[in-house]
Amino acid sequence: MCTAAPTVSLSARFSGAVLTGGASRRMGHHEDKALSRVRGRPLAAVAAEALRAAGADPVLAVGGDAAALGRLGLVTVPDDHPHAGPLGGVLTALRHATTDVVGVLACDMPWVDAASVGTVVAALVAADDVDCAVPVVGGHLQPLHAAWRRRARPRLTAAFEGGERSVQRAIEGLEWVAVPGVRRAAVADVDEPCELLRARLVAGALDAPDWRTMSEVQPEIDVQHLAELQEKGAWVLDVRQPDEYEAGHVPGAHLIPLGELTTRHTEVPTDQEVYVVCHGGGRSAAATEALNGAGYRAVNVAGGTQGWIAAGNPVVTGPVPS
Repeated sequence: MCTAAPTVSLSARFSGAVLTGGASRRMGHHEDKALSRVRGRPLAAVAAEALRAAGADPVLAVGGDAAALGRLGLVTVPDDHPHAGPLGGVLTALRHATTDVVGVLACDMPWVDAASVGTVVAALVAADDVDCAVPVVGGHLQPLHAAWRRRARPRLTAAFEGGERSVQRAIEGLEWVAVPGVRRAAVADVDEPCELLRARLVAGALDAPDWRTMSEVQPEIDVQHLAELQEKGAWVLDVRQPDEYEAGHVPGAHLIPLGELTTRHTEVPTDQEVYVVCHGGGRSAAATEALNGAGYRAVNVAGGTQGWIAAGNPVVTGPVPS
């Protein structure tokens, strides 16, 4: 049951936990999300610092690579329910908590800060009769940026043992308070490689990221349209690997492999549209979304170089021009 959140300053003692045990399946096998860096800082450390700066003591990391997290200065505890999703991590955090109130954050929010943590924790502290405080941002609950009371654990455990794995649905069995006023950027997460790339580009390109510019629908053209634009001097970005580029590329295409885009994005012009190609359109779609989120004007080329060649367009072979 949801109640209205009162406004109060934060004074109560509380502890914190960062959920670092996720399998990061959507990130692929290339990168541990908790250890991924944005602005040079591991995401798990960003969340832990936000909790500490808001006053949390102690702050634990739940699950994940204990040795690697330990090198970041984080105290880890094993997840009681590994590979069972974030609800199991919340239960573990509440079991290890040494305070009545616990702030729990997912490890994948690169812009989370002490102000957002303090707002949520203060809302819970002010409402003695509720078990959980959850931000509402853009009309959506953000249960992985929440504050909990330890007494919620038995009911959450009952839901978990009954097969529930969704934190949001589990909250419905509690007394909880919706918290307005949390910035959208503070709860923006990076679940997929393109989102991590986008966050890194935003960090490198903008001082104050505006996540309202992020759109799931990205501009796209086909290879025929690219051929028309290429004749007029369009700026083409090829995000494949060097060997792919050498085997055949769009004439005049600039090579920046997708994995290097976060460090070489300043080579991409900001005063004109950029047409992004890869082999078939998958990597270029990720790059397009990331670039647009960082303030560039990027357009994906559907079909990619494969489609370009199949359509009989001219192709250049050989290494990247020096």
